[in-house]
Amino acid sequence: MAPTTHFTPSQAHAAAASHHPAAAAAAATATATARLHASASASAPAAAAALCPPFLAAGSHSVACPPVQNPIFSGPAAPWAVQPQRAAAGALGPEFRRARSTKNISKRNNRGAGGQDRGARASSAAAGRCVDKLLRVPPEDRRALGASLSSFRGELVGPDDYCHVLRGLGDRDKSALRALEVFHAALPLVGNGSVDKGKLLTAAIGALGKMGRPDLARRGFDAGIAGGYGKTVFAYSALISAYARSGLATEAMGVLESMKGAGLRPTTVTYNAVIDACGKGGVDLRFTLGYFRQMLRDGLCPDRKTFNSLLSACSRAGHLEDARAVFDEMIHLGIGRDIYTYNTFIDAICKCGNIELAMQVLLDMEAKNMKPNVVTYSTLIDGYSKLEKYDEALKLYEKMKSLGIRLDRVCYNTVLAIYVKTGKYAEIAIVCDEMEDSGIEKDTVTYNSLINGYGKQGRLDIVSFLVQDMRRRGVAPSVLTYSTLIDIYSKAGMHGDAFNVYLDFKESGLKADVVLFSSFIDTLAKNGLVEWALSLLNDMTEMGIKPNVVTYNTIIDAFGKSKVHTEEDPEAGDMGIVGVYNGQIIRAANPVTRGRSAIDVRMRRSQELYFILELFQKMVQQGVRPNVVTFSAILNACSRCNNFEDAALLLEQLRLFDNFVYGVAYGLLMGYQEIWSQAQSLFNQLGRMDSPTSSAFYNALTDMLWHFGQRQGAQLIVLEGVNRRVWENTWSEFCLDLHLMSCGAAQAMVHAWLLNVRSIVFEGRAMPEFLSILTGWGKHSKIAGASTLRHVIEALLNSIGAPFQVERFNIGRFVSPSVVVAAWLRESGTINTILLSDERAQHATPSNLVPRLEALQL
Repeated sequence: MAPTTHFTPSQAHAAAASHHPAAAAAAATATATARLHASASASAPAAAAALCPPFLAAGSHSVACPPVQNPIFSGPAAPWAVQPQRAAAGALGPEFRRARSTKNISKRNNRGAGGQDRGARASSAAAGRCVDKLLRVPPEDRRALGASLSSFRGELVGPDDYCHVLRGLGDRDKSALRALEVFHAALPLVGNGSVDKGKLLTAAIGALGKMGRPDLARRGFDAGIAGGYGKTVFAYSALISAYARSGLATEAMGVLESMKGAGLRPTTVTYNAVIDACGKGGVDLRFTLGYFRQMLRDGLCPDRKTFNSLLSACSRAGHLEDARAVFDEMIHLGIGRDIYTYNTFIDAICKCGNIELAMQVLLDMEAKNMKPNVVTYSTLIDGYSKLEKYDEALKLYEKMKSLGIRLDRVCYNTVLAIYVKTGKYAEIAIVCDEMEDSGIEKDTVTYNSLINGYGKQGRLDIVSFLVQDMRRRGVAPSVLTYSTLIDIYSKAGMHGDAFNVYLDFKESGLKADVVLFSSFIDTLAKNGLVEWALSLLNDMTEMGIKPNVVTYNTIIDAFGKSKVHTEEDPEAGDMGIVGVYNGQIIRAANPVTRGRSAIDVRMRRSQELYFILELFQKMVQQGVRPNVVTFSAILNACSRCNNFEDAALLLEQLRLFDNFVYGVAYGLLMGYQEIWSQAQSLFNQLGRMDSPTSSAFYNALTDMLWHFGQRQGAQLIVLEGVNRRVWENTWSEFCLDLHLMSCGAAQAMVHAWLLNVRSIVFEGRAMPEFLSILTGWGKHSKIAGASTLRHVIEALLNSIGAPFQVERFNIGRFVSPSVVVAAWLRESGTINTILLSDERAQHATPSNLVPRLEALQL
């Protein structure tokens, strides 16, 4: 196959200058189409090379392009592959090669561009003064706004000046109400012509879109349609763009269809706005490409903004191969790439984790005299941060400052997030001071990052100060702010404060999301209020918010965890959630009350069991697919059941989700000797998961077996986990580290470890002076030093007579001289105390045979 020829923008322009434009356009189109068809039929490496940007394909071998995995843009399915079916110069005419000056679709890339929209006439100096005056008028003072605008009536030259005023408000103002009032006040001042009013309407819709108020833009548009001056391509396109800025793809696509229904023909600007809306709204990339193909079929010429919007859509979808194809295609079609193109391409690369390739693109920018800006460096810094390469990220930050590039709020927020993650709180203070000195105010993102970081460090005093500072500065909290605060207070055991945050949220008028509901459900569940958590789950569904598997896992895992006291327990007291709502104290009905008898405790467990069974049915009805964390939560809940019958009933619910996992768990619980081969298959699946998830399942399964007397089975599970390295650095011959293990797993492990030490003793092998067992002293417990695992292991060692004592200077370590342990292990009765057995052991029969269905993927 003949080698692919890569055209640079300069070569394309040279070809256009020396040949007939139409012929050059047809040739460029044919070349691009042939290249795409060739790349589809070539081998994987050749296809990958065809999709690589030319500056990497020609001579740079430092970063290899990975093979393309079914990219959307390549081959006959490529959107531009439809062009050969069209007439000669069709859609891909001379304009397809021309580097057209377009307005950037990114707010950050558009800063400092200067100038007005293409085609706009020069405005008079009076228009600028009018904007200054209007900005000094309170937005709610309709009469004053009208009077201020009328005072310039003799100076403003025609509708273009009034349009400039509205565009100026859109660029400089945050008050959508002011812009809307100015629009209505200006309507009678531009005359009675529908054309002039239509121009004014388009400018108003654009301004409101920039302010993030597409609802008001729609209101103005509807008024224009009713008034007979809104049925224009420009007004429809401006409304689509307004929706696009807010990521409202469905609304934008609806306006396009209504535009066609009104008999208006969309323009390139219209399609660009729709493609932009699809990208920002998270629409499937293939659907977005449908509009691009439709644009070509309508005979319209894509321009730089078209490709930039496609590139942005690829970036958001994480399609690096397709982003490369778009980036490369701009060269072949003679469409110059601007700073926004490079920044968006770098963003797509960083999202896929290929930071080395992103840095190569940066070098290419500099080689082509394309000066990187603050967005370029911010994107790269964030890319390094996501890979946890914080040193490299901070080196770029220092390079920015040395180059004299002025940092913006987004860049500062990115750097702050890095310092928060790395715990460099002195640097956080320095960056905050820099922001103040630069006149950059903290926004919600800044505060969210700081609150999250200090909350994880347990600095609740600083968290409280940050919340008060937000209120003082008038920075509105977001849903994420409330979710983070609820999570912080819940983990700190401050359930009353978490409850108050939720009440504040309800008064804020914000629309809750699944994260906030999950955080508050977690608070209720951990406080023993399972019924309340289920009630909140119903509220989620009624509000149209679909609970996810994390939400369900939280409630399942809470079963039986609420601390209950009998009437003689001295710790019993009033520990209910307390909140202040509308000046009144709200106290949640708390299950922990003095005077609760043992019968009441069992009744509460039975009631909770009923709630959890109801929860499983809801998961099935809503089509929520469980994960291995769900299975771990169910097994943990079984361990907290009152009796074996309740546990069996709860375990039965696994059948709703995965009959194979149920079969293994039930078989181990019943002591079926034939189940081990199926258990090995389950453990093989767990081995493909991350260590925390895998170890949590092993812990939960072992706890259940230990709790219901299957002690030998529990020991077999932990030994299997040790052999598969589920718990890192747990087992060594003379030191046992139980930090990462649950109580049941740790007890089974102690027995297995002591048996191993006994074999070493009887083999006559040398041992160190001391043997030790590590449990941790409770550093991360709500009450420092109150380690549940330490107390459990201490009780176990005492019960079997093991000669271990708490170390003098470390209460999380049990130690014993090896000679003392050896003497104890040689005693005749010791072997009987450390050997474990199962309460139930039986062979499978046709009546109790464990289900042997094909395993589902966890």
